[in-house]
Amino acid sequence: MNTKFFEYDVVRSTRSLGEDVPSGTSGAVLMVFASAHPQYEVEFVDSAGESLAVLTVKEEDLELVQRAN
Repeated sequence: MNTKFFEYDVVRSTRSLGEDVPSGTSGAVLMVFASAHPQYEVEFVDSAGESLAVLTVKEEDLELVQRAN
């Protein structure tokens, strides 16, 4: 399966994902669940780098900020 994001990519939420993760919150992909409809486990952080939440997120709810090397 092709996935849009890979482990350790930095991503941003494209919509609010709950009280702790408003639209535009950055995070890192921790795990990729490849399937016909890929999902990603993402740790979202605040501007100081403190963890806000770890969520399983649909591909359409994320945008790429920086590709992991």
